[in-house]
Amino acid sequence: MTEAAYYKLAELPWEDPEDAPPEVAELAAKAVGTTARRAQVTTGAIGFHSQISELPAGFEIPPHSHTAPELMVVLAGGGQVVGGPALNAGDVAEIPGGSEYGLTAGPDGIRFMVIRPEASTTHISK
Repeated sequence: MTEAAYYKLAELPWEDPEDAPPEVAELAAKAVGTTARRAQVTTGAIGFHSQISELPAGFEIPPHSHTAPELMVVLAGGGQVVGGPALNAGDVAEIPGGSEYGLTAGPDGIRFMVIRPEASTTHISK
């Protein structure tokens, strides 16, 4: 990549839950029929992998971990980290690879961006 690239939220292609990787297929199926959605933003062209997720009020992401570390930036709304703090718009979380966490969207739902230094696999805790 030799030039800057720009990604506009209104133009991002939202993922089809039916195309979710096997490790998150059950969670993706839970999103069907809700306003929950996710879009890949960057895929490593200059080293960053990022995505934006939007979850409706009360939507739960169960405890899980990722193989890569991540920086989570709350863009709008808020949510409660399972066993951790409430996060609101403007808050940031640094989550080491392999660390387990879950999240429940607050009453206004939540929009957040995740940025990772490499591609990552998700492991849902049982």
